[in-house]
Amino acid sequence: MMKTIHISVFIVIYLIRIAFNQLIIQPNEPIILRDQYKPFIALCSGQENIRVVSWESPSLIHIKENGSARLTVERKSYGLRLRIRNLTQSEQGIWKCLGSDQNGKSISNTLQINVKVPITFVSEPIQYAELNSNVLIRCRVIANPQAEISWFKGREKVNLLSSNYEQQTDGLKIHRVSSVDNDTFWCQADVTETGESKEYSIQVILAKTISSTRITCVSPCAVEKRTATLICEANGMPPPRYTWYYGEFNTFHSNGISKFVVRENRLIINYVDETDNGRYSCHAFNDYDKQGQRIDYNLNVIIPLQLSQILPIEISIDDQFPTQRVAFSCRVLRGSSTNLSLEWFYPNNTLVQSTDGISIDISQMMTHHLIELIFNSVRREHHGNYTCVGKNLGDRTSTIAQFLVKYKPVFISPDITHVYSAPGHQVTMKCRFDSYPPPIMRWIKLSANHEENQTLLEEINLQMIEITTKQIDSTIHQTELTYEPTEEDFGLKFQCQADNSRMEKHTFTLQRAELPHPARIIEVEPHSTTINLTVQPPLKSGGLPLLQYIVKYEQIDNPDSRQMISFPVLSNDTQMIELKSLQVAHFYRIQIAVKSHAGQSTFSVPVQAKTLRGDVPQFHLTNISCLNNQSYLIQWIIDNDGGSAISQIEITYAKVHKNNKTEKWSKPILLQPLINEYELKDLRPKRIYMISVRLLNTAGFSERQTQKTIACQMYIPQSARVPVIMGIIALILFGTSLVFLLLVLIRVLWDCKRH
Repeated sequence: MMKTIHISVFIVIYLIRIAFNQLIIQPNEPIILRDQYKPFIALCSGQENIRVVSWESPSLIHIKENGSARLTVERKSYGLRLRIRNLTQSEQGIWKCLGSDQNGKSISNTLQINVKVPITFVSEPIQYAELNSNVLIRCRVIANPQAEISWFKGREKVNLLSSNYEQQTDGLKIHRVSSVDNDTFWCQADVTETGESKEYSIQVILAKTISSTRITCVSPCAVEKRTATLICEANGMPPPRYTWYYGEFNTFHSNGISKFVVRENRLIINYVDETDNGRYSCHAFNDYDKQGQRIDYNLNVIIPLQLSQILPIEISIDDQFPTQRVAFSCRVLRGSSTNLSLEWFYPNNTLVQSTDGISIDISQMMTHHLIELIFNSVRREHHGNYTCVGKNLGDRTSTIAQFLVKYKPVFISPDITHVYSAPGHQVTMKCRFDSYPPPIMRWIKLSANHEENQTLLEEINLQMIEITTKQIDSTIHQTELTYEPTEEDFGLKFQCQADNSRMEKHTFTLQRAELPHPARIIEVEPHSTTINLTVQPPLKSGGLPLLQYIVKYEQIDNPDSRQMISFPVLSNDTQMIELKSLQVAHFYRIQIAVKSHAGQSTFSVPVQAKTLRGDVPQFHLTNISCLNNQSYLIQWIIDNDGGSAISQIEITYAKVHKNNKTEKWSKPILLQPLINEYELKDLRPKRIYMISVRLLNTAGFSERQTQKTIACQMYIPQSARVPVIMGIIALILFGTSLVFLLLVLIRVLWDCKRH
C-alpha cells in the first residue's frame, strides 16, 4: 500500500515539473551524487516548440562543444547532452540548462551535482615531538561529504580522554609532551552520508634538537703518509646524521676507493700530505632538526722528523797529550716543530745529562732545531755510540753518533797476582782488558828472576792445554790460559799481554797449592739407624777448590767395623752429611777430612754419638674436650719419637652401640707430623664414639684409644628444672620487698628527725 502511494507521489511531482518547466533534464533527480574522477553525462531536452541553447557550469561558464575537451556538450536531435569525462570537485554545484520558447522567452532548468570524494589522509606517518613542549600532530582529511574526525592511541586504540590532548581542525595538539607519548596515534575519519570509515596510523617519536656537536681526532691526528680519521659526534633524537665539508661548500660523499672516505660520522683521509691542511666542517642534523649544527675543525698535518746524519769522530788520547774537546751536533732536517724534543742517550740507552765531563748544549734548540753533545775532557770511558732521539707529535726517530776513542789497553780483572795448582792438575789463568782498537793478546812464561828470558806460549808447548780469546763487550776483551804445570813450573811467572800499538800486561806467579786445613764437625744428630753431621769447611783451602769430604767412622766396641765414605763438597758454607745403615743403640766414633787436588787434609778431632733404639713413638692423650654437641677437640703430647722422625699422624673414629658393638671405622684422617691437636667435627650428639690416634715412624706405629659420649654440659633454658626457676623468682621478689622496706624505714626516720 505504502509503495503504491510513493510511486503516485513521484508521478505527480514529475507531471508538475513538465507542466511548469518546458526543459527536461535527465537524470531527473534534483540532486545527484557521483564519485570523483568518474565520467558523467546529463541530457537536457525541450517540449515542442522549445529550443535548448546551452549548459552553464556552477562557475557561470557556458560549456562549448569540443569533442576532445574534458567538459563538452553534444547536440542531439532530441536535446543537448552534457559530457564530463572526469568529475572533479570543481564541477560540484548547480548546473543550468538554458533554452527559449518560440516567442524567444528564456527558460531554464537546474541540476545539482555533488562530487563524492573518498576519505584521503594528508599526513606524515612519522612525526616528532620534543619533550616538555606543545606539539601539533598533523592529520588533514580530504573527503566529500565532510568527514568526522576522531583520535585514538596505542595498539589497543584507547580513547583520548586526558585534558593533555586537544583535538583541532588540522590535527591533535599534545600539551607538554612526556615519555608516554612515544606511541602510535590513530586518526579516524567517518562519513555518515556514505557510510565510509578509514583510519590512519601516525608514529609519534620523542625528539631532541641537535646539540653538543663536536669533532674529535685521536692524537696525533694527521701524520704525513698515514691515515687520519675525523669523528663527528652530536646529541639528538632521532640519532643524528652527518654531512662533511671541506671549506664552505665542498661536500664529501661516501666513497670506498678515493683519498677521502665518509663512513657514517667518520671522515677518513688516506695517505695524508701537506695539501690536506685546512678547515673541515661537519653538519649534524636529524629528521626533527633539519637545520642542526655545523662545526669546524682546523687540520694541521704533522710532518715526521728527519734528522741529519752525524759523521763518526775518532781521536787518540794519551797521558802525554793535552785534554781534547769534541762536540757532536744533532739537527732536524725536516719535520713539524710542534712538541719537538731532542735528547742524547748513552750506549746503554740511559739519558745523557750534563755531568762527568759531558755537557748538553740546547741554546740553538728553538732557533735552529739543533742540540749538541759536548765532551769537555775526553776519556776512554767516553768511547761508544751515542744516540740522538728526536720526537714530535707524529713520530720518533734517531740517529747514531759514533765516538771512537783510541787508548792504551787497561787491565781490569782479576785482581790477583798468585795462582795455585798441583803437579798434574790443570790451572786456568784469565786476563780481561779494556782496549780500543781491539788488542792482540798473548801469554808469556818468564824464567825465575830473569824477565828477559821469556818463552812465548803456543800450542806446540806440551804443558799448554789451550789459549782462548773472546770479546766480552764493545771494548772488553778476555784471554784465558789453561796450563798443566810440572814440578819445575812452580815459582815461575806467567804474563798476559794486550797490544794495540800500545801495550799493557799483567803477571801471575804460579805457586804449588798447600794441603787444605782440617774441617770440623760442629753438630751431631743421632737417630735409630742414621746420624746427621753438620760440617764446617776449613778456613784455608790451600789455594785450590775443595772437592770431597771424607768421613771415617767405627763402632767403639768393634774395631773391625771401620768404614770411610766420601761426599762431594757442595759449597763453601756449612753442609749436612747423613751416615746411613747404622746399628741401633750403638756408640760410634766419627772423624772427617777434606780433599782438594793438592791432597787430603788430616782428620779432625773424633766425636762420639750413640744411635737411638728402634722403637715406635711414645705419646699420651692429654685432653679430649667437648666444643659443642657435634665436635670434640683431641690433644696429645709426644714423649719421644722412638729413634726416628715421625712421618705421619692418623685419626679414626667409630660409633659404639649400647651392647658395646663398634660400627665400621671411619676413613683415616691424615695429619702432618708437627701437629699436636685436631678437632673432630660433624659428630652426632648424645652418641658414644671410640676415637683412635696413631703416630707412625720407620719402626711402625703406636696407638692410643679413648671412648667418649658426645654431650656437652651446656645451659639450655627449656630443660631448666621448675624448682630452680621458682627459687630464682622467689629470690627476686624477696629482694624487691627488702629494698621497699628499707626505703620506707629511711623515710620514717627522716620525718622524725625533722619534727
